[in-house]
Amino acid sequence: MKLLCSVLILASILAANAKPNMQIQSALDQYLVHARSLDNIVSEDVTTQCFNLYMPLLNEVAATFSSSYQGCISTANAQTANLTAQADQQQKIYQSEVSSLCSAFTSCDSDNDTTSFFNCYASAAQSDVSVIYDLASNAAGSASSLTLGIQAIQDTEYQCTNATENNYVRDTAATYDLLNNCLKYGVPTTTTVGTTSTRAPTTSTSDGPFYFDL
Repeated sequence: MKLLCSVLILASILAANAKPNMQIQSALDQYLVHARSLDNIVSEDVTTQCFNLYMPLLNEVAATFSSSYQGCISTANAQTANLTAQADQQQKIYQSEVSSLCSAFTSCDSDNDTTSFFNCYASAAQSDVSVIYDLASNAAGSASSLTLGIQAIQDTEYQCTNATENNYVRDTAATYDLLNNCLKYGVPTTTTVGTTSTRAPTTSTSDGPFYFDL
């Protein structure tokens, strides 16, 4: 019982430290299903060897998980920043176009002749009709592209972090199974100790799926 408590404490600490500020189902739960069989554990010396063998593997799984998870977030943040920067540039263009439109009318205010004032406004309005129409259409398109782009980035981030969590749970469970077998049957004599398949999920390294036409 004392040894079982030690196993559970070590496993719990490892699982807790592996989580980067989020809740996931720990592979420890899968290990606990087999904990009842620990009554047949081999000698304390072999137990120490088992932990010395598999704890580094568990630490490696946890480190890979943390790195991969952060990589998903960093990629999404970079893509969002790039998309937002493009939107800011387009916003400045629209603001410049609006400023030019307003300046065309403002210049008419300096004309003291009423007839000339009216003619100036009429000319400015006629010249700016197509510009205003294009501005309205382009601004609506930019808003839609920005919304869709951010949503696509968020979807990709979720897929990435979800794959990372699945890898962590699978690889941790596999390593716990190896540890459990070691505690039950002794230290393996072959080189098949590290049978986990920890791998980072594939993430996009592009600047983002949507771009504004500047």
